[in-house]
Amino acid sequence: MTILVLGHLVLDEIHSHEGAVYHTPGGITFPVSTFASLVDEGDRLLPLFPYGHDAASVLHEIEAGHPEADFSHCWEVPHDNTRVRLFHESPSQYNTQLVRSLGSIPSGSIDAVLPDCDLVYLNMMTGHDVTLDTAARLRGEGRLVYVDLHMIAYRVHDDGRREPAPAACWRDWLRVGDVLQCNEREFAALVPGESQQERIRAVFDTAAPRFFVLTKGEQGADVFLSPDEQWHVPAVTSTHPIDPTGCGDTFGSTLAFELARGTDVGTAAARAAQAASFVAGIPGSDGLRGLRAWLAKEGVS
Repeated sequence: MTILVLGHLVLDEIHSHEGAVYHTPGGITFPVSTFASLVDEGDRLLPLFPYGHDAASVLHEIEAGHPEADFSHCWEVPHDNTRVRLFHESPSQYNTQLVRSLGSIPSGSIDAVLPDCDLVYLNMMTGHDVTLDTAARLRGEGRLVYVDLHMIAYRVHDDGRREPAPAACWRDWLRVGDVLQCNEREFAALVPGESQQERIRAVFDTAAPRFFVLTKGEQGADVFLSPDEQWHVPAVTSTHPIDPTGCGDTFGSTLAFELARGTDVGTAAARAAQAASFVAGIPGSDGLRGLRAWLAKEGVS
């Protein structure tokens, strides 16, 4: 299986709800590390993103720690890297400030590798990681496209503060993936409707995705097969919870991988919840390289 991972490398400054401050690489670091922990011999993992000159050493450390991934499609640009501050209000709720951001990934760089891909994982970490025109071209016969809509459901203020807000082209964004994911807060802002059920129905009426994934933090997640059929995934509680940053990214990338290789949705979602619980027990992405060994120890494969 060939996996293409699209998004932005983010340098995170995380303010935990307990008062600690962590500086770690985030954004696409979480799905790349998760996929690297899941791939088998013969799989190809292709991260594709630009990174700023101030993140070059960070990228090289990530590359050295993940020999399973081919980083030859990533490139340095002469600008400061994307940076985000995260302020956690509780173990599962947070506000963010976009300090700076790189531009969208050029469609031409994606076109060169897309035809060979079996799975495309796109996480809209800044809201403009790719343009809508580029995202709309990702789907193809025999290829699973998994999209975490994430920052599509936010507006950015002049000071960089981000808050949930509707997107004028939300219907078009719903059509870009076979599987769509967002959290409850994002979903309430992105899709209009008086109730969650009404919004769920709007998703399927608009885009008819294979699955719609609604993550709910400590309440687990719901995977909708249709407006009237869903699979609830209980959260797996971390033994020593530290920081929820990246849990949704790890949940989504694990679920995407399992679905792409034909795992049934119930088993796939349970494995995704297990992987997310590991991330909740580390500060930011520090220690994420230990996910493969932890999954093997827990019997998740």
